[in-house]
Amino acid sequence: MKRSQSGFTLIELVVVIVLLGILGVTALGKFQDLSDEASVAAVSGVASEISAAASINYAKALVGTSDVSVGDGGTDIIADASANACLASGIANLFASGNFPSGYSTVADTTPDCTASGVTFNCSITDGTNSALATLICTE
Repeated sequence: MKRSQSGFTLIELVVVIVLLGILGVTALGKFQDLSDEASVAAVSGVASEISAAASINYAKALVGTSDVSVGDGGTDIIADASANACLASGIANLFASGNFPSGYSTVADTTPDCTASGVTFNCSITDGTNSALATLICTE
C-alpha cells in the first residue's frame, strides 16, 4: 500500500516567507513618511480657509451687506494698510470658529496697499516647518 503525504515542503515555505518579507518592506516605505505630507496638507488647508473666507468677505462687501468685522476695535484688518494686516488675531474672525488655529503663525509678505477695494495681498501661514500663502482682499 502506498502512503501519500500531504503538506508543504520546506522549500515552498521558505519561498512564501521571503516573498512576504519583500512585500512588507515595499509597503513600509510607502507609509513611512506620511507625517510630513500631512503637515504640509494641514498648513495648506489653513491658508485655503483664510483665502476662501476673505473672498466671501469681499463678495459680501461688494453686494452691500456688512463684511466680517475683523481686528481690534471694529477696524477691518483686511482693509488695514499696515504691516500688521496678517496678524493671527486680526484674521481670526475669518474662521468659522472665530479663532485662529493654534500651532500656526502668520507673516505679511509685503505691506498691503489697501487704498482701493479689491486689492489683494499675501500672508504666509506657517507651522514652524512648512508654509503656505493665503491671499487676502482689501474691502475698502
